[in-house]
Amino acid sequence: MSWWNTPYRHLMSGVSSFIPFIVAGGVLISFAFLFDSANASTATFGTTNPVSAWLLELGGMIIGLMLPILAGYIAYSIADKPGLLVGMAGGLVALAGGSGFIGAIIAGFAGGYLTVLLRWLTKKLPRSFEGVRVLLVYPIIGAVLIGLAMIPINLLIPPLNDGLTNFLTDLSTGSAVVLGLVLGAMIAFDMGGPVNKVAYLFAVSTLTTADGGAVASAPMGMVAAGAFAISGGCALATFLFRRKFSPELRDAGKAAAVMGLTFIGEGAIPFAISHPTKVIPSIMTGSAVGAGLAALFGITLSAPIGGIFTIPLINNIPLYLLAGAIGTVVSAVMMGLLLKPYQPEPDIEDAVVEEQEREDTLETEGATLSADAPSTADTAKDDTDK
Repeated sequence: MSWWNTPYRHLMSGVSSFIPFIVAGGVLISFAFLFDSANASTATFGTTNPVSAWLLELGGMIIGLMLPILAGYIAYSIADKPGLLVGMAGGLVALAGGSGFIGAIIAGFAGGYLTVLLRWLTKKLPRSFEGVRVLLVYPIIGAVLIGLAMIPINLLIPPLNDGLTNFLTDLSTGSAVVLGLVLGAMIAFDMGGPVNKVAYLFAVSTLTTADGGAVASAPMGMVAAGAFAISGGCALATFLFRRKFSPELRDAGKAAAVMGLTFIGEGAIPFAISHPTKVIPSIMTGSAVGAGLAALFGITLSAPIGGIFTIPLINNIPLYLLAGAIGTVVSAVMMGLLLKPYQPEPDIEDAVVEEQEREDTLETEGATLSADAPSTADTAKDDTDK
């Protein structure tokens, strides 16, 4: 679809720029938990020793840059350098307001096109005012406009979160398997975004009793088992179906494998942004299957985090790993079946060069044919001689 090519190119500009932040931040956070795995059952898991605390803080700061970078470079692709600050400002508002990567994508496009609008509105200013446009109009007015534009986006999130929390509370009184399916789908839907947070916080809230005592939680076990299929499903898909992913996504799959094992869903975001209609249903299905199986198996977890580092706190480790593995395979296979083989987009400059070479070839061939063809005068002379 040609109408989608330009927005998709802008989107991929943001994705390629923020992938290193996901990889670096996610791996650092994973090592923080790895170095503190002996304290997995404590409330200070990940921060008990100075090295883990430092790695967790550093990784968190890098991950925190992810959404502003995504929005900023989408806007940069649309409006060049003046759009970068406007887009990043919108990404920061999305981060603070809780609208997640969906809000950041909206902010990136809005920031880019707002900057284009400002450029058009000020194009008749004298050239002597160029410094004013660059230093005042674009950054200041652009930041104010994108901040205002993000207000309604962020206002939509809290009511939705409250409604989802009430829905899960009502659902918890019924079938455990149904609850597991819903929790699994929710944590995969936006990979660390507001819907994911609602499901996760609901599961965490079940770790304590009414009097404040700690208790092993079935919903937490469901969420932990389902989470393997989010980043892990993407990583496995890049291994099983390499030809269906770009080189950038294949590289991102290596980091996603680490994140999938350590309860970090953000490793799937580059895949979801690149192929939303294929990847998001796949990871939601795989995560729902993993969480549903955990509910069926009666898995419980007494820590507020899943992954391999809290395996000792699972009541039935083999069935827990089985549920997570099945969900991951379902996610990867579904992704592989839905995706088409990757075909790189031709570089614009290469296409121009090839077109110029084609025109030069045609001109050369035309000149050669003209030189070889007999002239009209020669043809007439030959006829006379005959």
